[in-house]
Amino acid sequence: MKHFNRYFVRSLEGRSLLEIFFVTAVASVLGIRFFLALTGYPSLSPGNLHIAHVLLGGVLMMIALVINLSYINKSAYYLAATLGGLGFGAFIDELGKFITGDNNYFYRPTVALIYIIFVLLYLGIEALVLKPRFSEQERLINVLELAKEVVLEDLDHRERRRALDLLKECSPTNPVARALRELLYAEDAVSVPKADVFTATKDRFQRFYRKLMKKDWFVKAVISFFILQCAFALGLDFFLLYARLRWRVDLHTIFPTLSFFDLAGLASATLAAAFVIYAVIKMRGHRLEAYRLFKNAVLVQIFMVQVFLFYKAQFLALLGLAGNICVLLLLNYMIRQEVNEERAMEKTGT
Repeated sequence: MKHFNRYFVRSLEGRSLLEIFFVTAVASVLGIRFFLALTGYPSLSPGNLHIAHVLLGGVLMMIALVINLSYINKSAYYLAATLGGLGFGAFIDELGKFITGDNNYFYRPTVALIYIIFVLLYLGIEALVLKPRFSEQERLINVLELAKEVVLEDLDHRERRRALDLLKECSPTNPVARALRELLYAEDAVSVPKADVFTATKDRFQRFYRKLMKKDWFVKAVISFFILQCAFALGLDFFLLYARLRWRVDLHTIFPTLSFFDLAGLASATLAAAFVIYAVIKMRGHRLEAYRLFKNAVLVQIFMVQVFLFYKAQFLALLGLAGNICVLLLLNYMIRQEVNEERAMEKTGT
């Protein structure tokens, strides 16, 4: 592990860069699909050639890699993350052509597979972000990265405060830490620049999100949403079982188009409903545990139920995914609030 940390040092900007890569990749897929549907799926085919947009994806990823290898300042990293995300989206959108013998762009499971790939990418990003705290070596290297802005005369107050906070966690006797602290104070910091579009949009959503969290009715509405969702899945389960066992009829007689994917999706929804029921039972005495169970229900919805919905409904299933992600963000906030409240109570001994 020590050797791994020596060759692979985590970046303080890693989370933001990975978020940009992920968001632009998703936006790239959706943008391409929307444009093609709007224009009737045109084809760029001069002569006997066919120029697929997977080539554009490859070119964009190559440009991103060249920028990342050639330049060492922050703006270059952000540009590389954006171009890399756009390129990856254009590349993965053509997945159907490369897993079918007839190069079928419209191969039905493609959308579900793209969704699974993005889910795995998201989990990978979260795993990197949620790793243990930075070591002293990682903190010093990241301060060095921030100190580049001193040379470029572009170090703002926020960046300097961030770097100094990292140095506070380092040993005061470390000569490198002392030298970096002197360097950071060697020049006056510039004003904090205007936030870029991505950061400004994210901050706006976060402010709106915090306002909603303070509304009691909104939290109750979310819990009611879970209960209604649970009731629908369990009601359908009961009806199918009753029809099969009591009426002894083949389910395909009632639902002629019923498929394995429908049943698998229903089984996943039932698992989510089980988490919801258990959460409701726990709600009165163990609110934090209940919120975590609600979160498990949402994760089942995102990582299991939505996969089958994407297979059936294709990109229309994005509406359900967007709703589940919003609920997941809400639950993460509620869990943090409960954890903070429990810690405060422990400190006061109440």
